Amino acid sequence: MPKPVALVTGASRGIGLELARQLVARGWSVALAARSLKTLEAAAADLGPDAIAIECDVGDAASVDAAVAEIRSRLGAIDTVVNNAGVIEPIGNIAELDPAGFMTLLQINVGGVFNVCRAVLPDMVARGAGVIVNLSSGAAYGPVEGWSAYCASKAAVRMFTRSLHAEYGDKGVRIHDFIPGAVATDMLMGARAAFDNRIARLDGSVLLPPELPARCLAYIVADGTGCEPGSEQSIRDAGLRARVGLEERDTW
Repeated sequence: MPKPVALVTGASRGIGLELARQLVARGWSVALAARSLKTLEAAAADLGPDAIAIECDVGDAASVDAAVAEIRSRLGAIDTVVNNAGVIEPIGNIAELDPAGFMTLLQINVGGVFNVCRAVLPDMVARGAGVIVNLSSGAAYGPVEGWSAYCASKAAVRMFTRSLHAEYGDKGVRIHDFIPGAVATDMLMGARAAFDNRIARLDGSVLLPPELPARCLAYIVADGTGCEPGSEQSIRDAGLRARVGLEERDTW
């Protein structure tokens, strides 16, 4: 029986890489996608023969289409997509931001989710099965000083996910967004150093290791029991943590 196939974007490090590790351990074939092919190849080699590296710029529709076609040819039909790729810069007060940088962030964080979903949906609908999970954030709900571009993008992804479910939820595609919490990724640590705001002032001890949200994502993708289709999932949900089997801690 063929192994289920997952595409994980932004998979060269952090949550994406840890998710790939979790899925391979569950018996999945995983395509690790990002712009940094050399780093991806090293990560895929470490994960073993069930992981492949795919160079992909999610902000470029042609790059995404080529990546999806390559995955199909090498692994077969894509069963699951986790849209994890994203950037947080430019960081700073709005009047001082570089306009081109602001628009580039939106192209990656919002356009990238659209490009990937657009590329995989026809096959999922034809099979009447598939799972799409988009990485969200608490920044989709409340402003973070200096992070206007990132906050706007995550709010957009949240509504895009609702729209995905409205259009494809009755066609066999299970769709969620997922809030991973404050995670000690390279991206967040760099943002904390770049601008003084409430996230920068969090004690480092409350930041989560990438493995914890990755375990939640693997559960949502591979099992999904208790995850109502179309619903937002969050690591702050004690019920989800219990189903995943996470050990409790003081702060999530």
